[in-house]
Amino acid sequence: MESTVAGNFARTSQAVADKATDKVQAGIHSAQESAKDAGDAVSSKVADAHNKAVPVIRKASGRAQSTVRQSLGAINDIAGQAREAAANAADSIVSYTKKNPATALAIAAASGVVLYAAIRALRSSRD
Repeated sequence: MESTVAGNFARTSQAVADKATDKVQAGIHSAQESAKDAGDAVSSKVADAHNKAVPVIRKASGRAQSTVRQSLGAINDIAGQAREAAANAADSIVSYTKKNPATALAIAAASGVVLYAAIRALRSSRD
């Protein structure tokens, strides 16, 4: 009788252990499925964000390139105007010098004296 009770106890214990193992395995499988579903959802959201971001980035890039082109065009225009102003100033100086050589010489000499004085003042302040 004791062997029957022990055998029944062993079988019952084994059945309980088997059920517990089955429940643990079902729980692990459920957790794996949940993790896979969560991973799929994250992957889908990342893909959606990427797909939405690409056109925005392309549009912003196009705008930036357009702005750079416009800026370069404006810089070229300003540089051309500066060259033209310098050429006009040079022509004006040459014309004035031809018409008033003595005055132009006096202006040049006075400019040289002022420049020389400024250089000497800077040199003596360094020493």
